[in-house]
Amino acid sequence: YYRAIARANLAIENIPLVEMDATTRDRLVGECKFLRAYSFYLLVQWFGDLPLITHTLQGDEYYAQTRQPREEVYAQIETDLTDAIAVLKEKNEYAPADLGRVTKGAARGLLAKLYMIKKDWTKAEAQCMDIINSMQYSLLPKYADNFLKVGENGAESVFEIQAVALQTQQAAGPGSSPFNMVQGVRGNPNLGWGFNRPSDNLVISYENGDPRREATVIYVGEILPDGSTQVQDNVEIINERFNQKAWVPAHPGLQDNGPGNIRVIRYSDILLLAAEAKNELNKSGEALPLLNQVRKRARGTNNFILPDVTVTDQTMLREKIYKERRVELAMEQQRWFDLLRWGRAGTVMQAVGKTNFTIGKHELLPIPQTEIDLTSGRITQNPLY
Repeated sequence: YYRAIARANLAIENIPLVEMDATTRDRLVGECKFLRAYSFYLLVQWFGDLPLITHTLQGDEYYAQTRQPREEVYAQIETDLTDAIAVLKEKNEYAPADLGRVTKGAARGLLAKLYMIKKDWTKAEAQCMDIINSMQYSLLPKYADNFLKVGENGAESVFEIQAVALQTQQAAGPGSSPFNMVQGVRGNPNLGWGFNRPSDNLVISYENGDPRREATVIYVGEILPDGSTQVQDNVEIINERFNQKAWVPAHPGLQDNGPGNIRVIRYSDILLLAAEAKNELNKSGEALPLLNQVRKRARGTNNFILPDVTVTDQTMLREKIYKERRVELAMEQQRWFDLLRWGRAGTVMQAVGKTNFTIGKHELLPIPQTEIDLTSGRITQNPLY
């Protein structure tokens, strides 16, 4: 991600030097600022305080870096995203050939997520409602379509990382993604690695009949969308299962990388963030329709499942929203960040048997020792490591 930040810095510095239409120039710089903000957004949640690099480093600058307080990183993310929102296009303003580029809605969505981390409910609500009121996005009628080829860059997509499989035996060739490979079904014909498996705790968390479980979990014996069947790969693994949302059809000769886009922000995520922010602002009457919009899509035409939530007590509704985020966004790399901002990471991990999880330590990753050594200790280790 620091490589992405370095590339963004280089582009931000040099794009204005190229003779071109001013609107296009500003938009391209805005896209780069979004990508820089997105990289810092991930890094600050993984590691906490960070080297805050916003220009192209020269010479010994590489080795003089120190960690800046996360509040300063948050401020830089906010600045970059605010700048980006001012110059980016809405989704429907892009030509079909440019579908997948960063949009105004994507920048608003990431900024809303930042405000949720900071518990700035009013600003988070405002960003979410700007997205909703823009009429640029809608829920796909069928939940599972979000994670198939047909759903890529679709009506529900606010931001996704584009990928294409290439004829290479590298784990990630240019433009390809190891995302599918690492989580893919093991064994023939998929030849995936089978990591990031749905847990028992997740599987039993769905309400009876919730179709989202089937769209999220691949079970042994299941017929996949391409007609292949998942077979037992390891008899030592009980209840072997895989991440359906990362599944792509097998591509002979392309086993080491996948063509599936990575869905980063979906419209349902925005609806649930808006509901959560409104509930924290004691607007349960406005939060409920947003929450129930997500549940309505999930149940489809089966009115015997997933009834509307009607509770208006703030504490009870908060728990309903938390639960809905878990099942709606399961296996989409949102859960851990949610647990962190809710302050529940340690208690949840210990409750599911991760007794070696140390609160105050394992919420963050350790700083690689190589980074500490390269800076002669200027970059320091996280607590308790």
